[in-house]
Amino acid sequence: MWFKNLTLYKLQSPLRETAEGLQEALAAFAWEPAARFEMQRVGWVPPMGRPDAPLTHSVGNFHLLCLHEESKLLPASVIRDALDEKVGEIEHKESRKVRRREKDQLKEEVILDLLPRAFSRHRRTWGYIDARDGWLVVDTASARAAEDFVEHLREALGTLPVALPETKESPQAVMTRWLAEDDIPGDIELGEEAVLEDPRAEGCEVRVKRQDLVAEEMRAHIQAGKRVRTLALTWGERLACVLDASLVVKRLKFLDMVQEQAAEEEAETPEERLDVDFSLMSLELQRFYPRLMELFGGVRQGLGEETSEVADAYADEVHQQP
Repeated sequence: MWFKNLTLYKLQSPLRETAEGLQEALAAFAWEPAARFEMQRVGWVPPMGRPDAPLTHSVGNFHLLCLHEESKLLPASVIRDALDEKVGEIEHKESRKVRRREKDQLKEEVILDLLPRAFSRHRRTWGYIDARDGWLVVDTASARAAEDFVEHLREALGTLPVALPETKESPQAVMTRWLAEDDIPGDIELGEEAVLEDPRAEGCEVRVKRQDLVAEEMRAHIQAGKRVRTLALTWGERLACVLDASLVVKRLKFLDMVQEQAAEEEAETPEERLDVDFSLMSLELQRFYPRLMELFGGVRQGLGEETSEVADAYADEVHQQP
C-alpha cells in the first residue's frame, strides 16, 4: 500500500463528491477485460482487490482509487513479419506490386488477426484524494501516467479542476543554494545522491552517489554553473525520498518511526492491513505536503491559484462538507 512515488496536484475547487458519489461516478467507468479485438482497456478497479468491493476506499477525507490498464502486446517485429508474409503472397500470386495504401489496409487486417493471440500486460496506478486539504496524489513519477490518471478521473467525475503546484521560489534554485552554502533546514537531512545539470548545455549532467553533498567537489560543480535537478533527502526522520526540481517525489520510503507505528496496529486480514497502512500513510503525507511547499516559499499566488483569503474560504467550505 505504501506509495513509492508522488506526483501532486492541487484541487482548484473543493471536491463535491462524497465517498458514495465517487463510487457511483466510477462505476460507469469500471474496468472490464479487453475484448478479443481491442488493443487496450482502461478502467477503475476496487482498491481492496475483491471484485465485490467498492471502487473507492475512503478513510475520513481520504479517498483511495486504483486505475487498471490492460494493453495487448504486439511487437512491431511480429506485425512486420506477418505483413511481409502476406504482401509476399499477394505479389507472388497476382504478379503485381502492393502499393502503400493497400499495404496500410493489410497491416490493419494483420493486427486484427493477431490480437486474439496477443499476450496482455496489466498495470495499476494508485492515487488518492485528500478532500480536506485539496490534494490529488498519484503514485507515479511518470508525467504521462499521472496525466492519464487525472484524465480518466476527470472523465468519470465530469470535471476535475487541478493544477501542478508552483512555489514562490524555484526548487532548483533553493536546493542548489542548500549545497552551495551548506544551509540546510533543520528538519531536512541530506542523503548521498544528487543529479546536477548545466542549464546552458542540453544533456550535460553530473550524477553522484555515496557522496558528501556539501563537499568542496560539489561546490565546484555549482560554481561551474551546474544546478541541482534531483536531491536525496530525509524529512523529520520519518520519510526519505529523492526530490525532483519539478516537485515530483521519487523512491519514497517511510522510515522506522512510521513503520513501527504501522506494525503496532493489529490487522487480521489483508483488507484490514491495507486500511491501516493507507490511514497512516495519508496522514503522514498530509503533514509532509505543507512543509514541502514551505521549503520553497509556499505556493505561488497567481492565475488559477488561491490567495490567502480564498484559501481560507476554501478550507472552511471543505470542512463543512458532510
